[in-house]
Amino acid sequence: MARRLICVVAGCEELAEPGGNRCSAHAEAHARKVAESKARVRRSDEAVKWHKLYSDPRWGRLRRAYLASHPLCADCAELGLVVAATEVDHIERHMGDLRKFLDWNNLQGLCKRCHSRKTAKEVFHGAK
Repeated sequence: MARRLICVVAGCEELAEPGGNRCSAHAEAHARKVAESKARVRRSDEAVKWHKLYSDPRWGRLRRAYLASHPLCADCAELGLVVAATEVDHIERHMGDLRKFLDWNNLQGLCKRCHSRKTAKEVFHGAK
């Protein structure tokens, strides 16, 4: 027989559901939170179409060439830091426009941290 544990939620002393780590009440609440979170970040149908542009061989060549000629993170460089660029970012969102997507002058090299921060601002906060 499997051991049952106490619910992991602070202050709860109920037994966790078999095979889980939360009691039934907290397991339901957690499942709702996870579902709501996934619904918030689900891509729109248009964004799914735009995302396919990243598998275009022209993007792969452009990305490699851009990183070769711009090896440092643009945002970190503004702060006087020397950090390798690992991502190629579109300065102005392309929104599926192939010309903007492949425009060399609309690109910048960023490190993973800076690119994630910029993307989060755009996606979650509507920043431009």
